Amino acid sequence: MKIHKILVISIAIALSLVSCKKRHVDVSITRFDEIFFETPANELAAKLKEFQADFPIEVLKDSPDNPQYMATLLAFRNDSIARDIYNITHEKYKDLGWLEDELGDALGLAQKEYDEIDIEHFCTYIYQYQFPEISYKDRIIVEREKKSVLISLEMYALDVEQYQYLGLPTYMANLCKKEYLASDIMAEIARQYIAKPQNREPNLLDLIIEEGKVLYFLDEVMPKKEDHLKIRYTPEQLEWCKKNEKNIWTYFIQNNMLYDKDLLKYQNFYDEAPKTNAFKDSAPRTTQYIGWQIVRSYMKNNKKCDMKELFENDDSQGILMASKYKP
Repeated sequence: MKIHKILVISIAIALSLVSCKKRHVDVSITRFDEIFFETPANELAAKLKEFQADFPIEVLKDSPDNPQYMATLLAFRNDSIARDIYNITHEKYKDLGWLEDELGDALGLAQKEYDEIDIEHFCTYIYQYQFPEISYKDRIIVEREKKSVLISLEMYALDVEQYQYLGLPTYMANLCKKEYLASDIMAEIARQYIAKPQNREPNLLDLIIEEGKVLYFLDEVMPKKEDHLKIRYTPEQLEWCKKNEKNIWTYFIQNNMLYDKDLLKYQNFYDEAPKTNAFKDSAPRTTQYIGWQIVRSYMKNNKKCDMKELFENDDSQGILMASKYKP
C-alpha cells in the first residue's frame, strides 16, 4: 500500500511538471492573401469591408468604399507579376497548420514567461511587390496595440533567383526561407516588449544587448529550434562566430565601439550584409551574436531574473557588468 501511494504521488508530480512546462495558445492565421486574390472582382469591396470589420489589422490603407482605391487594388491584383507571386506563394503555403502549431507552442511559453505578451491576430498577405522598392524589413509587422501580426508571406516563398530578378540582393534572398519564418515572427514580437533607453541617446551596447534579449527570448520560447535558424545564419556562419567570439569582442573593445552613439558608423556590424567587413570570411551581424552570448551569461548568473525583468531592464551597462561575460 505504501509503495502504491508513493507511485501515485510520483506520477502526479511528473504529470504536474509536464503540464507546467507545456502550454499552448490556439493560433488561427487569417489568409488575407487568399481573400484578396481569389474573391471575384464584383464581390471584392464587400469582402474587404467584412474583413476590416472582423480584424483590427492595418492591411488596407483606405476604405473599400473609395472607387479610386478599389481601382488601384484591382490593377495590382491583375498585374501579371503580382499574380505569379501569389500563385507561387499559395502553392508553397496551401496549409499553414504547421505554422499555427509552432507559433501556438512558442506563444504559450512566452506568456508563461511574460504574461503581457498577448498577441491574438495573425494575418498573411502579399504586399511587398505592390511598390517598386522591396521593403525587406517590413516582411513582418507587429501592431502591439492591436495585438496583431502581419506576415508578408511571399517574402518566404520564392527562389533566390526570383528574388534577385525583383531586386533583392543574394545575401538577403538567402534569408527568405520557410525555416526562418516562425522564429522571425517570434523575434519581431519580442522587439515590441523590450524597453528602450529612457532620457538618453542609445549607444551600440544598447543595440547589442537588445538583440541579445531577442535571441535569448527565442532560446526560451522555441527550445527545439536550431541556433543558426534563430539568428538567421547558415551552420557555417554560426560556427565562424563561435570560433571567433573572442576576436570579435576584442575588436569592439579595442576600437571603443560600445559606448559610441553614432550608430551609422557601425551599420555593417548589425545590418543585413554578406559579412562583417572588419573580419575576413566572416558572418554578418556580429553584434547580434555577441549580444546573445552576453544575455545568456547574464541570465545564467542572475537566476532570479525572469523574462519580464530582463525585457524591462534598459541598463545595458549594468547587464554587461552583471553578466560576467568573458569570451
